[in-house]
Amino acid sequence: MKIRLLLLLVAVPFLALCQKQGNIWYFGNHAGLNFNYSPPIVLTNGATYNAPVELNSEGTAVICDSSGSLLFYTNGEKVWNKNHQVMPNGDGLLSNLSSTQAALILPQPGNNQYYYVFTADDFDVNNLKYGFRYSVVDMCLNNETGDVTMEKNILLLDTVAEKLTAVKHENGIDYWVIIHKYFSDSFYSYLLTSSGVSDPVISSVGSVHPAGFVGVGSAIGQLKASPDGNKLAIVNGNSSNSVAEYFDFNKSTGVVSNCVSIQTNPIYNYYGVSFSPDNSKLYIVCWLNNIGVYQFDLNAGNGNPTSVIMSKTTITNDNGYFGMQLGVDGKIYLARVGEYLSVINNPNEAGVSCNYIDSAIYLEGKKCSFGLPNFLDSYQYHNQLACTEYVPIEPPITELKVPNVFSPNADNINDTFIIENLPTDATVHIYNRWGALVAEWNKPNGSWDGRTKGGSQVSAGVYYYIVTLPDGERRKGFVELIK
Repeated sequence: MKIRLLLLLVAVPFLALCQKQGNIWYFGNHAGLNFNYSPPIVLTNGATYNAPVELNSEGTAVICDSSGSLLFYTNGEKVWNKNHQVMPNGDGLLSNLSSTQAALILPQPGNNQYYYVFTADDFDVNNLKYGFRYSVVDMCLNNETGDVTMEKNILLLDTVAEKLTAVKHENGIDYWVIIHKYFSDSFYSYLLTSSGVSDPVISSVGSVHPAGFVGVGSAIGQLKASPDGNKLAIVNGNSSNSVAEYFDFNKSTGVVSNCVSIQTNPIYNYYGVSFSPDNSKLYIVCWLNNIGVYQFDLNAGNGNPTSVIMSKTTITNDNGYFGMQLGVDGKIYLARVGEYLSVINNPNEAGVSCNYIDSAIYLEGKKCSFGLPNFLDSYQYHNQLACTEYVPIEPPITELKVPNVFSPNADNINDTFIIENLPTDATVHIYNRWGALVAEWNKPNGSWDGRTKGGSQVSAGVYYYIVTLPDGERRKGFVELIK
């Protein structure tokens, strides 16, 4: 059998010139922008859409390669390839297009073939029931247009707010993926490495979400990281006890600390947030009660919280703003329901010198809604895809043997995966095609129990396994159940 092999292209000296992974945007109702041109040109061929029954498309995510060529995009429910077709197995992601930050796409560190699509569920439709998950896209499948693998909808954390962002690790290779746990004051930072997703670093700091009000508005609102990765900012849209805060973030440890509240009135309803490219300014959008866009100078009084709050400047009180997103051109774009985007042209500048322009971009009859694509704002990675075919040489496995079949127990009721020679404290998780966990094992103190969850409900077929060794190394593959 022939499979795909990724060839890494060496282009380190040109890394700063290759950060074009955010050059294509798709959002709203078939709207888009192409930042491979200056100014960006409007795209009208996108597959994103507004749902029926007055649900607006809020959270999307897009990824390009290092040359700015589209790879794929998602609204948290479907994954479309560069030809705007749903990828094989690309339907049924467990988020919802009405989630503020429904999805985020990151390349697997050290491997341009695989991409992780992280998703955060919504309150309005799913009541947050699907939580925080990831799915993996293999870009060397389906004639190099991509395919969602069987590692799909893998649950990381249940009941999270509609907030999802990422920061490049201090090592310059890995990524922290950050989410906020609902009914808590806790940030969860998951480290994505070449081995997969680690257990989270949990930081309990800042306000409890929701802050005294349980409803749709209590989960909405953006979470963003500064481009240098040293700060986080979070807002929500509560109808009471709203939240607008910023924090320090440690890129080495994943710890969130030092909460500063810039909430100036608890009844204001916040939605959008963005840092300036030079990390000195913070912008927030209030979409209901005190409607407008506001700037805070994070360097005021050498960063003294009282001085920062006092630096609040009204940029506009125009109506209809929601999400914000920093573009690769250094401008901040503002989502508003309708056929126009507004732009902050010079977001590093103080006050009205930031040069805000209302209704700056006409979307040629397509429509924005509440949100714009969710990106890693630093774009510090190289991901030029190159696949070739070869006959694989199996790597040696000295500690682990996982046969490719598992068979029924003698009782013919529960099924047992045949897994041998696993070291003490290894764990195994086995998932079906849709990402549902059907079996799991832990091997403490040398004992081993191989019974599945659900017993005879597990049907014959091919399943995906993840084995985690005691040192944290993860092995992945497929097994076939024969009944």
